[in-house]
Amino acid sequence: MRIANNLIGTKKTIDYVIFGLIFTIFHLCAKAQENPPIPVQVQVNTAQFLNFGAFTSGTSGGTVIVEWNDIRTPTGDIILLSMGQPVSAALFDVTANPGTIIQIQPQSSVNLTGSNGGSITLNIDSFSTGQTFITTANLPFTNPVYVGGTLTIGNSSASPPGEYNGYFTLTFIQQ
Repeated sequence: MRIANNLIGTKKTIDYVIFGLIFTIFHLCAKAQENPPIPVQVQVNTAQFLNFGAFTSGTSGGTVIVEWNDIRTPTGDIILLSMGQPVSAALFDVTANPGTIIQIQPQSSVNLTGSNGGSITLNIDSFSTGQTFITTANLPFTNPVYVGGTLTIGNSSASPPGEYNGYFTLTFIQQ
């Protein structure tokens, strides 16, 4: 009888050890991702301005497109010139925790005024990251976002030669 009781007691001890090991393994495997700091901090700095370079317009006008990768393309009777300021997309440095979802919301359109009167229209429509992206750079490094746009130029009386300046607004929405 004594031998049987010792075996039963040993079997119970083994069962508890196996259950304890299984519980510990599942406990170690069931860890969740750490919550981000609340509130999520997003910071955006302008590192480079959007510049369409020099060009000239004929009698009917057209567009000048600068893509996010600095490629400039004319339409209509616009002639691109290789002088003056270099062509560049805008560059924004976005600092946020890795994994933050950010949506970029551009202003619908902007009227730029000329130094000799007239105006041209700017639409922001080209993004290196797309309009929604997930940040990947670890702090303190930044996530570069290049932004391009399209200028719509009228004929020479609506958009006379000169220098055109203006500002556009982008809203970076953290989700």
